[in-house]
Amino acid sequence: MSRLMFVVLLIVAALGLGTAHCVQAGIMPEQTRLIIHEGDSQRSLMLANTNSYPVVVQTWIDNGEGTQAPENASNAMLALPSVFRMQPGAVQGLRIVYDGSPQPKDRESVSWLNIYEIPPTKTEVPLATTQVAVAMNTQMKVFYRPANLPGSPEKMAAALTFSIERRGNGWVLLCHNPTPFHASFSSLRLSVQGRELPVSKTLDMMAPPLSDKVYALDGFNTGAMTSVGVNYTLIDDGGHYQDGVSQAPIR
Repeated sequence: MSRLMFVVLLIVAALGLGTAHCVQAGIMPEQTRLIIHEGDSQRSLMLANTNSYPVVVQTWIDNGEGTQAPENASNAMLALPSVFRMQPGAVQGLRIVYDGSPQPKDRESVSWLNIYEIPPTKTEVPLATTQVAVAMNTQMKVFYRPANLPGSPEKMAAALTFSIERRGNGWVLLCHNPTPFHASFSSLRLSVQGRELPVSKTLDMMAPPLSDKVYALDGFNTGAMTSVGVNYTLIDDGGHYQDGVSQAPIR
């Protein structure tokens, strides 16, 4: 999508939000993830305020802790500007700057961009009775990708393997990711005797590069099965959903 089209679509969305009843983030980024390639010093990101009221926005980058105060966040990436005000329907450019700190050369690294929107007080801007204004924090991934990594993100899915293992009193789904890229799952489902059993979602569904990721299975019973099917949905570099199918032996 071109940036001009992004601006047009977001402004149209903003005009229609006056009667919205659901509570959701109103600051919308043009992408769901950013990739900084080795050799890049910065990337830009457009934000649009789809709220019908002005907001103050605070941005910072951390390691995904979720509990780190912005002033205490330490990361190789920096978001600029860090604090700004956006009027309804306004568009703001954000710069993600890489400070050059050494990063692993054999795999991707990931950081988290926080976009925290603070609505006006009631005395500043009276809201319609149908509106609910709350502070919201949106997180998006920022990947640092070294040069000359073997393979490609497009072929990563074919290299992923799964297994079902006993851990303590329950069962887990283990994903082995032998690639240097993060496997970002939107969802994981087990195919058991013609039924799909969704794997409980967590705050971070990614399988890290060159590592294993464990997903808890609630209420799973192996019975006499020796393997189960795994249906998954990956999110690619462009934020698009890619479906895949695999088998998981029960160990």
